[in-house]
Amino acid sequence: MGPMTDRSRLAAGLRALRLRSGLSGQALGQALGWSQSKVSKLEQGTRGASPADVAAWAEAVSATAQERAELVALAQTVATGRRSWWESHSAGLTGRQHELAKAEALATRIMNFHPLLIPALLQPDAYARRVLELANVTGEADVAQATAARVQRQAVLYKGTQCDFIIPEAALRCRISDDPAIPLAVADRLISAASMPTVGLAILPLDAALPVLPVCGFGIFEIPGEPFAIVETLTDETILTGARELRIYREAFAALWQVACTGSEARDLVRHATGV
Repeated sequence: MGPMTDRSRLAAGLRALRLRSGLSGQALGQALGWSQSKVSKLEQGTRGASPADVAAWAEAVSATAQERAELVALAQTVATGRRSWWESHSAGLTGRQHELAKAEALATRIMNFHPLLIPALLQPDAYARRVLELANVTGEADVAQATAARVQRQAVLYKGTQCDFIIPEAALRCRISDDPAIPLAVADRLISAASMPTVGLAILPLDAALPVLPVCGFGIFEIPGEPFAIVETLTDETILTGARELRIYREAFAALWQVACTGSEARDLVRHATGV
């Protein structure tokens, strides 16, 4: 579930260590010079735990060196929002797909843009498998299972969630495989999805004057009370929750949408770019 997954894991880990130690929340707070309220909020995940807080907590409850190191690293991830793919894939590629599915199930609106790829929620099976193969920098062995899980995520398109996608013409022309059937499957999928009432599809023409500099792909999850954006690179992902950062990405998406094609014009461009 994006940023809340790591925070929840951290909170659960802190609570488990305290319970194992036999200390009450009040006793732990006294040992650390904190209020019981702070201890409670850290265990519930309603207050961010700094790496220093976690280190102090671990020492107070006699955690092992490994437990301390793992929780401090997790606290650092929560604080910065950055996770390497090795961290994100700790439960395999399939686990990552399930994590995203949880976030998508909670969102009231999902927005996605990538300069060279079709969005995951619109990828046909063969396309999804090839993307996961190319993105598997951690060498996971569950590509087939992850492909099935990614395709299953597309059920959110039928559940009333507003899903808006901006796909550059370049992404339609980009060949991720020599399989000639993939472009045809992509075109069929996009044209079909475009007719759905909760799907917004915009195609960014190659000759469009760009209003912003879209240097990387990003997704925005509008979850009530917990909105966040994900920005991906070759080695990691950054999860953004700050109001300033979210505003920038929302504005970028809106600006790109304004210069993109929609409706029949978008469908025609899909057919033209994929050779259908």
